[in-house]
Amino acid sequence: MNIFLHELKEKTSIEYTFDYHQKIGSVVDILSIGPAKVKGDVIFNQGELNLDLTVDVTMDLACSKTLKPVPYHLTFDAYIVFGEGEDADFPLSDPIEISDIIFGYIVSEKPYTIYHPDADQTTFEKERSPHPAFADLDKTFKT
Repeated sequence: MNIFLHELKEKTSIEYTFDYHQKIGSVVDILSIGPAKVKGDVIFNQGELNLDLTVDVTMDLACSKTLKPVPYHLTFDAYIVFGEGEDADFPLSDPIEISDIIFGYIVSEKPYTIYHPDADQTTFEKERSPHPAFADLDKTFKT
């Protein structure tokens, strides 16, 4: 979804809902995703556009061990700066493709590993033994 700068200059806050159902094919561990609700403040400051956003989305992620679906609710805040300076996250262009930017934040904010309650932790984990050089040291701290 494109947002035009002239639309944002008239607003002090925004509220959008994005459907990323078609985009999740590119992310293998997101099995399904609900509508992402985005709310935030719009601040124009010395040639920069600042968006102070809160993103709320529910999704099903693949268990890292069994690949079973695990429901996950994600809420996060993002402060995004559009401009030409070194502190800018993105260049200030017209229009701004805000939905792609928000999807990138969702992918980076979701957990990298998640486990289904049925995932047997002991089946996949081997007992670790210390390196032989440190075996005696390990016994010292266990007593």
